[in-house]
Amino acid sequence: MPAALQLDFPFASLAFPGRSVLYLFEIAEKMGMSVDHLHDLITEGEINAIDIASKGAVRRELRIPVEEWRDFIVARMTIKGPRRREFLRALPAETRRELLAELQALEGLHK
Repeated sequence: MPAALQLDFPFASLAFPGRSVLYLFEIAEKMGMSVDHLHDLITEGEINAIDIASKGAVRRELRIPVEEWRDFIVARMTIKGPRRREFLRALPAETRRELLAELQALEGLHK
């Protein structure tokens, strides 16, 4: 099985090179937010996490996959114009095709 492709982040300062999952405290620290706020985002479904705690455990042990973290950041980017085009051009062709298919499917829902 080939290794998962880890795409570049739009902002290198928010990247975690070579990582597959992240601890909540790491993300909170990079973003200047509290872990409680990150828990709220998870509860609200804004960002997905994996609970690796033992079944029946009282306390959750959450990890966020790097891909989920990247998707969270990209979905909230406010860049427009040339920077957005540069970012999209930097994506692998297959990823751009997937995005196009998703957008076309969404358009079909709104007709």
